[in-house]
Formats: sequence, structure tokens, C-alpha cells
Amino acid sequence: MLKKLLTISLSFLLLSQVALAADYYTTPEGCNHSFIDIIDHWSEESICFLYEQGVVEGHSDRNYLPDSEVTRAEFLKISLLNLGYVTYAVQSAGFTDVNPGDWYYQYATFARSKGFVSGYNDGSFKPNNSITRAEAVVMIIDIADIINYDTSYTAANYSDVSNSDWYATAVSLATSLGIVEGYGDNSFRPDNPITRAEAAIIAQRIWDYLY
Repeated sequence: MLKKLLTISLSFLLLSQVALAADYYTTPEGCNHSFIDIIDHWSEESICFLYEQGVVEGHSDRNYLPDSEVTRAEFLKISLLNLGYVTYAVQSAGFTDVNPGDWYYQYATFARSKGFVSGYNDGSFKPNNSITRAEAVVMIIDIADIINYDTSYTAANYSDVSNSDWYATAVSLATSLGIVEGYGDNSFRPDNPITRAEAAIIAQRIWDYLY
């Protein structure tokens, strides 16, 4: 009877370990994640890298939704955590549409207190709006503190980016550092929203550049 119980217990333990192992997937570079929807996705390694660092999380335990658009609040959180900032709420640095109790309150108010973000002319941050390519580049470049706006950077040769555009300097620097790139038609498409996959790629490239 004891032998039978031990056998049952051992079988249960082995099945539990198999089930646990099945919940995680290992990338070609040896990174482990739990998201079934990024397996063999072009951004899998970057998402997994940030996931292991605690920078990103999924929409559920099993899905990351790599091709969904990322919001301004989500990208701000990724940018701050990616660079190791310990964030905290700063009540004096609020936005008209960011309130205590919002999950992004500490990130938005902390970033504003540090001068990383300024929001819009009406005092809003628009945290739930999808972030555009131009906005994302400016935000993460400013948070990484790798730009000097008094310095002249080689202008990126994009057909839809003018030197007078508010994001031109950041886009030029980010392009020269290999953090972002344009499209085959020589455009940058600054007003296009970025996806959760693209956000992970940009964040990892910033991290690689700095560290």
C-alpha cells in the first residue's frame, strides 16, 4: 500500500512538473516566457527579454497581444521600468486626466516631475490614447537622457520628416543609433501608432545602447 501511495505521489509530482514546464516557452536564445501568441513572432526575443526583467506583462497569463496598439501610459511605464527608475506618485505634478487610483498615476506624475513628459497644452496627458511613432521616440529618448537639444544631429533622410518638426531631432538621433528605422519607401510615418511588439523592440534597443 505504501509503495502504491509513493508511486501515485511521484506520478503526480512528475505530471505537475510537466504542466509547469508546458506553461513556459524557451526562445532560441534561451529566454523563457508564457505567451502563446508571440511564439516565432519577429519580436519574441525582445518581448521575452523585457518580460524576464519585469518590464512588460501580458494582457493575460498566456497572451501578450504583440500586434495591438500600445497606449501612452503603457509605453511610459515600459520606458521608465526598462531604465530602472523607481517611480512614485508626485501629487504636484498632475495632469487634468490622470487621477489618484489610476494604475498609471505614479508613472505619469513621476515622469512629469522629472521633466520627461509635459503633456498637451490643455493640461492633459491622454494616457489611454495610442502612442504614435514620433511620440514614442521623443518620450523614450528623453527618459533615457541621451539627447542634447542644443546639439545638431545629422538629419534622418525621411521623406515625411522635416527638420522643423518637433520630433525631428529625436528621430534623427534614434535613427543614427539604430533604435528606430524607417520603411522601404523612405518614410518614417511619424503619426502611425506603434504596436506592443514595436514598443518592446525600441525599449530593448535603448537598453542595449546604454548597457
